[in-house]
Amino acid sequence: MKKLLVLAVLAVAAYGAYAFVLRPPEKRACMRAAELCGLDPGGGDVDRCLQMFDSLKKSNVDSVGQATTCIADAKSCGEAAGCASGVALTVGTGFVKDFLSGLQKSIK
Repeated sequence: MKKLLVLAVLAVAAYGAYAFVLRPPEKRACMRAAELCGLDPGGGDVDRCLQMFDSLKKSNVDSVGQATTCIADAKSCGEAAGCASGVALTVGTGFVKDFLSGLQKSIK
């Protein structure tokens, strides 16, 4: 009986370590957003969220850290959505600046 209890405690500790330490920050942020918004944690919304973070990594790695921290600290679904929108807006602004810079170079 003691062995079974020790095994159960170890299993819970291992899951806790995975969920709060080893799981990538992007996955934690998507799971947090799903929790706040009442979405299925194993559903397609979480997959789309992870794809958004993958795309974000390709264009602006610094924004990923800001977004994951902001979403982790969010207290409501609206706040989590605002975090994601703010980061997307930042990336979009950077893209527009680069686009206009390239356009200006080509005109000269």
